[in-house]
Amino acid sequence: MNSELGSDFKLAMRRLTSTVTVLTCSVAGQRFGMTATAVTSVCAEPPSLLVCVNRSASFHSPMADAKGFCVNLLKVGQQNVSAAFGGKKKGDEKFTEGVWLSSVDDIPYLADAQANIFCSASENFSFETHTIFVGRVESLLMADEISPLLYQDGGFARALSLAGGA
Repeated sequence: MNSELGSDFKLAMRRLTSTVTVLTCSVAGQRFGMTATAVTSVCAEPPSLLVCVNRSASFHSPMADAKGFCVNLLKVGQQNVSAAFGGKKKGDEKFTEGVWLSSVDDIPYLADAQANIFCSASENFSFETHTIFVGRVESLLMADEISPLLYQDGGFARALSLAGGA
């Protein structure tokens, strides 16, 4: 890929607004997590989603070994959680930001997230620098109020409802 195309691609992706998520898993009783925006649904039957993780990330190996994971959708006001899992803190120190609980499968989840999507590990695929992990949704927790923390153009944003829909 030429460098101009790569630069333009990065600029285009800054225009793709995404809900900020923290991916979490547990391996041998140890908790792991990272901030991510490369998360999307795959299909509704069966409910499943995919997450992309750079193979150079410290979270990659635990994610590859985990039997399941949680996608924690952050809400407005949880920028500190995003920062902690985005590299500001290391190891288990990340889990000092926010209130963290464990599922019956010992997967850590953010208690007051916008939503928690618990997945069993299904398949993964290698593509260039990343691994695409596919998870089957096993259970969900959701906040009543819809107020997702968004990431756009290198910073945080919030959603505004448009009157009358789009």
